[in-house]
Formats: sequence, structure tokens, C-alpha cells
Amino acid sequence: MKAKEIRALARENLKQIPKKFYIPMGLLLVLANIIPNVVDQATDSKSGVGANIIFFLLEIAFLLEIAAALLTANGYIFFDRWRNKIQKGGEEPNAWCGLTGQHIARLLIYGVIEALIIGTVAVAIAAAVVGSAIPQVSVAVSIILLILLVVLLVWIELRLTYVVYVIDDDVRTGQKRSVWAEIGAGWKLTKGRVWKLLCLNLSFLGWYILTAFTLGILGIWLMPYYNLAIAETYEKSKEDKY
Repeated sequence: MKAKEIRALARENLKQIPKKFYIPMGLLLVLANIIPNVVDQATDSKSGVGANIIFFLLEIAFLLEIAAALLTANGYIFFDRWRNKIQKGGEEPNAWCGLTGQHIARLLIYGVIEALIIGTVAVAIAAAVVGSAIPQVSVAVSIILLILLVVLLVWIELRLTYVVYVIDDDVRTGQKRSVWAEIGAGWKLTKGRVWKLLCLNLSFLGWYILTAFTLGILGIWLMPYYNLAIAETYEKSKEDKY
């Protein structure tokens, strides 16, 4: 299926979700996206502050980052369950359906693994940027390396797209798998679909630009729309129709 078709299905699903459910969740997702930026700005402007206060601020920043990541994952799960209800029937999902004890435990472990993987590539990118300023290193080589590392980072992020959904499926069905096995299952589902996922994400670029012009207000509608689109690709991928 093309990005246009996936977006059309997502819009149809969104129309069937009462606004009293998706608007508050959309607002939470917008806040979850804003929190990391606010935290980064706050920690960057701590010059002249005592060491104890700096350490305290960093602890608060770390906890807020975790909270933002969990809220984002909860949004993915919430809208996937709504998609499932619309298409297959069943009960309306609870607003915090993705924040049960089992979810949080698995999501935190996955978050650590993802951070290690992404962090390693990010450090390599930083090293490539620093290397470009060293006279002994060719600028062309540094630029090529930088481009390859950025492409690798995007590729990894896309390959991890479905992991949160796999974790939720395992929690709902009571399947006992390690988080590493769940990552592997999500990774396998994206095989051969990375380009389609990239195109789908890029197709939302215009909406994100408009959201920036509205100071994030449009995101209250856009985030549910986007989450439903990604959830749709997950379902189609399981059925081998995407």
C-alpha cells in the first residue's frame, strides 16, 4: 500500500474515535514531544549554578525524558488499540493502556537498549563532525562518513518502528518473550518495508511544518493521525499486505 492509502485509512479511523478521547491524548503527545526540548534548554542554561543544583536538575531532566518516552509509547499503543477496536470490534481502550506494570518494565528495558544503539551511532556522528575539523583528515572523507552515519541512524530508527506494538501484543496475549526477542520480532517485520516507512514519514513533513506555524496546536490532531497511520502499517505488515 502507498503512503496516500495508509493516510486515508488513518483519517477514516480517526473520524470514528470520539474527540473527547483523541484530543486529550493528542495534547499529551504534543507535551511529550515538547518536554525533551524544554529540558535541553533548561539544562543548557545552568551556568553559574552550584554543583548540587546542577546534579538535581540533571536528575529531574532524566526523569522527565523517561516520562516523555513512556507517554509517547502509550500514545502509540492507545491508537493501535483504537484502530483494532474500529476494525475488529472489542472494548474501548483505556487512556493509560500502555502504562501497565508489564508495559513499563518492558518499555524501560527497550529504551535502554535503543539508547545504547542510537547513542553509539550518535557518538560516531559527533566524531565524524570533529574529524572534519582536523587538517590530517580529508573533508570529503569526513562528509561521506557523516552522511553514511546519518543514513544508518535513520535506517535503525525505522527498523525499530514496530517494537512498541510488538511489546503491547505480547502483554495483551500473555506471551512470555524477552525484550530482545520482541525487538527482533519488530525488526523482522520492517524487513523490506524501510523505504515505504520512510516515504510515509516524509509525507507528513508538510503537516509538521504547519504544526510549527501554529506553535504546536495542530499537533493535537496531527499526532493521533500520524499514530493511526503507523499502527495501520503495523497491522498490514503482520498480514504481509504492506
